[in-house]
Amino acid sequence: MIPFFGEAAAMTAALTWATSSMIFSNIGGKIGAQSVNRGRLLWSITFLTLLHWILEGQPWPHSTTPEQIGWLALSSVLGLVIGDAMLFQAFVILGARLSMLMMSSVPIMGTVLAWFLFDEVLTPVQIAGVALGVGGILTVIMMRKGRPANLEGRNYLIGILCGLGGAVGQVANLITAKYALVGGYSALSAAWIRTLIAVVLIWAIAALMGRVRRTIVACLAPDVRGWLMLGAFIGPAMGIWLSMLAVQNANVGIASTLMATPPVLLIVYEGVVLRRPVGLQAVIGTLMAFAGVALLFLF
Repeated sequence: MIPFFGEAAAMTAALTWATSSMIFSNIGGKIGAQSVNRGRLLWSITFLTLLHWILEGQPWPHSTTPEQIGWLALSSVLGLVIGDAMLFQAFVILGARLSMLMMSSVPIMGTVLAWFLFDEVLTPVQIAGVALGVGGILTVIMMRKGRPANLEGRNYLIGILCGLGGAVGQVANLITAKYALVGGYSALSAAWIRTLIAVVLIWAIAALMGRVRRTIVACLAPDVRGWLMLGAFIGPAMGIWLSMLAVQNANVGIASTLMATPPVLLIVYEGVVLRRPVGLQAVIGTLMAFAGVALLFLF
């Protein structure tokens, strides 16, 4: 086996998620967060079908029990329909960096909920990780320097709440999906089912609201369609596949920590590449949040 293959896959997954978040944030400002989410889901199910065909030998899953479908449907509604709708709104309001920082609270929330729901005992180091992670996120969101221009007061609060809502949706998605993955059920098959359910629901809602035609026209705009397809491919499709390779070929703690680096990567991108003022407090807070996640998984 190639040395550090799993670690490389985990780091590449983080890069794909950071990149796709920037893409979705940019085009969301042009056509609206929910249009981006609807278009992304259509492309995602297309790419996941191809990926499932290549890796599993058939385009869609089989041998799925009604109970598993029920849990995956609940996971899809909580994570992809409600949670992602809020996350994409956060992308538009806050931008990619702050939105992904909110999403770094997912392992923290998941650890705390697992403590209550599954009686998973937290060690003193993990409790310190939770405190450090929460402290890091609060350090960033309480500062003014580094926020998007003209984002103050009520709008900033709405953006933060949307980002945290997206994180809560992701935690609920992971916990409910856990019940469907018992017995070694394929994570890729589960992702395909969850995405298909989300596509059906979110486009049905768009039809009821009379927004199907508007969404299609927006997603097919010349300055949007290529970016939308690229974001859907490298994020939901390649990111999921790479994350599975990472977990299969590396220590789960190391892989999980590396895959939690998008906020760090994005702050480097904004500060070094785009030369935007992000502030020392934002850098320290982001590193604190990442360190808190690392403590949860590595110790």
